[in-house]
Amino acid sequence: MSASKHWGMMISTVVLFAATATAGEAEFYRLLEMLLQNGTLTQQQYDSLRGALDDDGVASEALEAEAPRVAVDTAGGLEVSTDDGAFSFGLGGRLMIDSAFYREDTNDLGDGTELRRTRLEAEGMLFSDYAYELGVDFAGSDADVKDAFIEYLGLWPATIRVGQFKEPFSLEELTSSKYMTFMERALPNALAPGRHIGIGLGSRGSGWTAAGGVFGESFDDDVSDEGDEGWGITGRVTYAPWREDRRALHFGAALSHRVPDETKEIELDTRPESHITDVRYLNTGRITDVSHLDLAGLEAAWVEGPFSLQGEYVAAAVDRGAGQSNLAFDGWYLYGSWLLTGESRNYKPKAGKFGRIRPIAPGGAWELALRYSSLDLNDDDVAGGRAGQMTVGLNWYLNAHTRLMANYIRVDNDANADDDGDVAGDDDPRIIQLRAQIDF
Repeated sequence: MSASKHWGMMISTVVLFAATATAGEAEFYRLLEMLLQNGTLTQQQYDSLRGALDDDGVASEALEAEAPRVAVDTAGGLEVSTDDGAFSFGLGGRLMIDSAFYREDTNDLGDGTELRRTRLEAEGMLFSDYAYELGVDFAGSDADVKDAFIEYLGLWPATIRVGQFKEPFSLEELTSSKYMTFMERALPNALAPGRHIGIGLGSRGSGWTAAGGVFGESFDDDVSDEGDEGWGITGRVTYAPWREDRRALHFGAALSHRVPDETKEIELDTRPESHITDVRYLNTGRITDVSHLDLAGLEAAWVEGPFSLQGEYVAAAVDRGAGQSNLAFDGWYLYGSWLLTGESRNYKPKAGKFGRIRPIAPGGAWELALRYSSLDLNDDDVAGGRAGQMTVGLNWYLNAHTRLMANYIRVDNDANADDDGDVAGDDDPRIIQLRAQIDF
């Protein structure tokens, strides 16, 4: 092969690589003309390169026409999606930093600070019909898997969800911690089932929702490989006769039936609406020989401009064998809130729960709230304690994704509220707790 042919091939290679890089098409055509005129390229080489560039341009245009357009949204988080919505990926998270100060009556609850939640979440869509979500919290000593599920939307308005997620029970439980009015959920939340692995079916219509499912244990439960784990069936319906932008009226009801694992034991307990202390005044201890646990819940909420009311009642019935008497526990809460700066709580009728509050002024939104909650875990031979608590809350929403919270709590425990004998009963502490929160 002659030297000129070697040079021609080398230059051809360079030109072809450059053609796929950054320069424009017109500049390459002029370059080829110059190389042909000064004899660097033969007519055959010129024709070959010109044809390759022409073919590459046609192919590029075809690929560009076929490729889906991708949009990136960074408003409050990160979401990448195709223009038709068939595929998407979103990355989010939440950080909640708490401190608490306890004015003890009898027991030492332990002032302190903690990272209440440090969570990363990914969610998105695949092939238009499949939604997914994965959330992991790193606030404790180990990573804690929260929601982890796949949801099929191809049977709309029905949806099928498989994985770990919250059982459909309780308005306050289902409302995200990002949007709760108070730092912690009310005392009766101790009776709510929470997250478990299962399969659920849901649907919704004009102002109503319905959801139900069959569930096992949660991902983090320590269940023996040889033993049978517990299981449950839970369902919830909601209806909102009013569902305007700044007005809403919500009603809901839920039922749950749960069979414990092979140990046939359950334990119900809760902290005094403050998470930093490990003391759980209300604590039944282990209840043995349990055949099943039945739960029933009623819920209601009302929103009128900046004012709102919300309340729930939850009852638990424990069926025991071996000639022992059955048990009944119950709890309730009622709270009101007032957004001093004129905003309104964001009710979501398609989900039957509350969402994000968005300030309307540059200085943010201010909210004042008052709650009373009660839980009774005393019945027959089980003395788990009874308590009533009054909480005053003040929230400052600096923007839609950042807020500061302050709660003052007055606790009224009976003599049986002794954390299953670990602390003194009839203790009535006062609690001040603060939170800085951001989510994306």
